[in-house]
Parts: sequence; structure tokens; C-alpha cells
Amino acid sequence: MEELTIRRRVREMVTTGALPCEDPESLWGGMGDGARCAACAEPIGAREVEYEADLASGRKILLHRPCYLIWLEECEPGPSTPEAPAPSTP
Repeated sequence: MEELTIRRRVREMVTTGALPCEDPESLWGGMGDGARCAACAEPIGAREVEYEADLASGRKILLHRPCYLIWLEECEPGPSTPEAPAPSTP
């Protein structure tokens, strides 16, 4: 899945609360075991890095490394990363 598609999906999930913006109480990294990523919904393969974030709410989310970084960016306060460059004016 392309980064822009994942970013849009994560942004929507954060907006609706389907993917919470909570600081993890603990964060673990390791190789995937086929579980689905909370951000892109694709399986995290045995050759891919998987992050497991245990949230204060008691929820556990699993994310690919790139999806984890996008989630962090989208949860940052302030303006989010733009979806596409703004058109330039002559």
C-alpha cells in the first residue's frame, strides 16, 4: 500500500477514534508473525518489523514500522503532513 493511501487511512481512523492518539505505556519491536497492522490492515510478515504499542487505555495495537511512523506524525499536535504539495503560483 502506498504511503499516501496509508496516511489518508490513518488520518481518517484518528479523526473517527478508530485508531487512538495515545502515548504508548510500552512499545515492543520484533519480527512480524502475520497479524494485521492496525493502520493499513495488511499482514505483518515474518521478514517485516512489527511494533506493538500497549496504550494507557489497555488497548494493544500492532503496526508495521512505516505505519507506526505515520501514526506518530498524524497524532502530533498542529497541522498534519500535507497529502500533496500545494500548487505553485507564478
